[in-house]
Amino acid sequence: MTENEQAAFVEAYSRNVAMVGDSDVAKFVGRYARDEELEYSGDYTSIMDALGMWNEGAKWALENLAD
Repeated sequence: MTENEQAAFVEAYSRNVAMVGDSDVAKFVGRYARDEELEYSGDYTSIMDALGMWNEGAKWALENLAD
């Protein structure tokens, strides 16, 4: 996940979920991008759920919109 993708995810999360503050989401996504061990409990569950949907959406777009 590039820095631009991380920033886009933080913005999308902020507009659509907003259960966790932007700075905490950015830290979490940065750790995710570096394949670090992550905390999956509490408020961070919503970030993981959103990341799952984000990744599936990106996968769909690459498979269906690329020509």
